[in-house]
Amino acid sequence: MIVNLAAVLALTPAAAGLPAAFAPAVAAPTDVRVAWTSTEHTDVEITWDESVPARNRLTLVPLRDGPVMNVEPKIVEADRPDRALLWQGLYDNDYRVRVVAIDADGAEISEPAFSPVFDTDRDPAPRIVGVAPREDGSILMTWRPGTLTDRNPGDPLDTTGPFRYIPVASLFEFNEYEDLAPPTTATSFVVPPRQAPVNVGLRTTPNGWYGYTGANRSVQGNRLTVTIPRRATIGGTVTVTGKAVKLNRLCDPGPCPTYEEDDAGRELRLQERTGATAEWRTVATTKARKDGTYALATPFAGTRDYRVVAPAVSLAPGRTAQVFAATAVTTTTGVTGPADGDDNGGSGGGLPVTGAPVVALAVGGGLLVAAGAALALTGRRRRRPSSGE
Repeated sequence: MIVNLAAVLALTPAAAGLPAAFAPAVAAPTDVRVAWTSTEHTDVEITWDESVPARNRLTLVPLRDGPVMNVEPKIVEADRPDRALLWQGLYDNDYRVRVVAIDADGAEISEPAFSPVFDTDRDPAPRIVGVAPREDGSILMTWRPGTLTDRNPGDPLDTTGPFRYIPVASLFEFNEYEDLAPPTTATSFVVPPRQAPVNVGLRTTPNGWYGYTGANRSVQGNRLTVTIPRRATIGGTVTVTGKAVKLNRLCDPGPCPTYEEDDAGRELRLQERTGATAEWRTVATTKARKDGTYALATPFAGTRDYRVVAPAVSLAPGRTAQVFAATAVTTTTGVTGPADGDDNGGSGGGLPVTGAPVVALAVGGGLLVAAGAALALTGRRRRRPSSGE
């Protein structure tokens, strides 16, 4: 038993000349701090204190579920100041920075020290509550600021102040957006007229963390075809036909071509005016059929300008916003008899033509009939054989 105990003691670290436990070679860093380097929140600086200059390794430690950046540790040599910039590209997680002294081979030679916990939350996206296209082509957009639950309120990198948003709109036929105005704390913005289809929305103002959040809504474009008669009978009707088509965006990573589909159920209005300076007046309404075709008719009292319009459609549950659309203006001239069919004339309502022209035609016709009968009789007489044959 004594022999066995002696053998065990011979194998202990003390007997082998090794320390009984890990003893740090240098004192641990202290007072690890993080702070923005400017009021614009462009960079974060990490600083710490140490009693003896040492080589340090800085490691980013995520603290909750969320995006985690795969970043390499930072090494600060012993002859450099005790400071470093925070890693770029952080967002939507909580972190702290671990600082420890290391030797030339990277082995830790001190206890670690930690910075305060800080979050990297981007500002929340707004909630768009209204998209209302207008007849002049502009679009009124309204929204409510987003809400954010701060899991670590009061940390040294928290930002303050109300959320600011930048109104944006998509470029036509390209998968990119342009800023329409500086950051604002307002809750509405009028998008200037631009070619549709278009997406309108908002993005958050950068708050120091990577990227931004945002929201957008689609606004469909429109194309209306129409056939309007150039002449119509006064007292009759004018019938207008055509097709309503809606235009949508179809985006790849780069280009965004436009594609068409039948605008079934789209409200359409036939409008008329008595002259170029007169006000438009709606005289008939309908909704496009399933295939987008439509027909509108109205009594015709005399020469008028006509057009077909598709009123703007505002954003609603289950309904995409659509811009206002109008066909080109066509003047329909009034006539007192049937309209000329070669000129897409209007339908119905004319009285039959009577009077001297009809009498002249009747007399002429009777003379032609009589002449024809006489010629026929002469022919028969010539073909009759003579008695001498």
